[in-house]
Amino acid sequence: MKPSIIQPDIHEMIESHDFVTLKKAVADMEVHDQAALLSELEGEDLAMVFRLLPQQRAVEVFGDLPVEDREELVGELSTQKVVDIVNQMPPDERTELLEELPGELAKQLLGSLSRDELQVARALLAYPEDSIGRLMTPEYVAVSKAWTVGEVFDHIRHVGHGKETLHVIYVVDDRGRLVDDLRLEQLVLADPAQPIGSLMDEQFACLQASDDRETAGEVFRKYDAIALPVVNKQGVLVGIVTVDDVLDVVAEENTEDFQMMAGVEALESPYFDTSFLQMIRKRLPWLVMLLLAETLTVVALSSFEQMEIIDLAVLAIFVPLINSPAGNAGSQMAGLVIRGLAIREMETHDWRRVLMREILLGLALGVVLGLLGYPTALLFGRPPAVAVAVGLAIGLAVLLANFLGAMLPFFFQRVGMDPAVTSGPFLASLMDVFATLIYFSIAIITLKMAAGG
Repeated sequence: MKPSIIQPDIHEMIESHDFVTLKKAVADMEVHDQAALLSELEGEDLAMVFRLLPQQRAVEVFGDLPVEDREELVGELSTQKVVDIVNQMPPDERTELLEELPGELAKQLLGSLSRDELQVARALLAYPEDSIGRLMTPEYVAVSKAWTVGEVFDHIRHVGHGKETLHVIYVVDDRGRLVDDLRLEQLVLADPAQPIGSLMDEQFACLQASDDRETAGEVFRKYDAIALPVVNKQGVLVGIVTVDDVLDVVAEENTEDFQMMAGVEALESPYFDTSFLQMIRKRLPWLVMLLLAETLTVVALSSFEQMEIIDLAVLAIFVPLINSPAGNAGSQMAGLVIRGLAIREMETHDWRRVLMREILLGLALGVVLGLLGYPTALLFGRPPAVAVAVGLAIGLAVLLANFLGAMLPFFFQRVGMDPAVTSGPFLASLMDVFATLIYFSIAIITLKMAAGG
């Protein structure tokens, strides 16, 4: 359902102080529609409409708002209103908010939390940044493996209100270590007097609290889960992560990878919320680096200055014909490997298998493209010696590009860098240098042979 009123109507209602109509119109919307509507507002209008929401709904909508809108609301609302919201937020959403806010403001909000909520918040913030521990919530139901099904349901009725999910119940031993997870369906169909130990198979998937949050997406995909338990190094159950939180992380990581593949440092804010100076700071370093990389192409060309001017002019026409397929082949291959590494289709130790496969594939592609390049040069009326140089250069450049596109992502991942930096502009610039060197080196040989020298 889309919002039933549009932004200009809201401005009119606010200006005319028709808060009764405005409150009723907003109250009829779903949470996500209310958040979408609020995200279109700014400043006092944003705060005004937000204040009309009932307290519990305000907490839900606040958690659904984009980062920049939450920060704006924190500045517009009274301190007490913000404190009330933060105290009632789910622990995982509150952790995300505290990560986003400036240090002093985050510290102030932490100090205003109730004793119990402060303990939870500090426990989650103690985990490394970008770890699964920062994503999880302690709002789950855990039961003892010594209980019966009936005792489990009594416990769920007693503590289940407000928990993140009741679809899965987690079984722990007397030390709090996770020993199994049980679907609610299994419990519903079992006899109340049946020990839950008889339902257990001790086959379960879990996440490590200290692991990088990127790994969570693959585990969720593999097990098609809506929630997964999180354990510490001792196997003690410390929280759960739900699929909606993981989807947010996957979206962020994909956005960051796409930006890096385009030669842009990852943006912290949406495009329209990124200032002019921030955009320059994010884009300029890459452009300067690529400019310096392209100067290597100039250096490569200048090393052939001893050639006759007429030969250089004839050969230079075909430089784009050599560089373009090489850069494209490298970018294609890098994209496939980067994606494979990201979704765990490939692991770092698979580099040898990929290498052998891509050498053969690079040879096949190089032969086909080289054979197409040879008659293309002849069609432009160039001598056979130049056409041979063009065909051979395309073939060898494509082979090399395939090799670099396949291996560089593995190398960067091995040394702890994001493999996404190897694709797009970076690899294309690198191949411009190598393809130019290959082309002119072959051309010197073929022209000398044609001249009988």
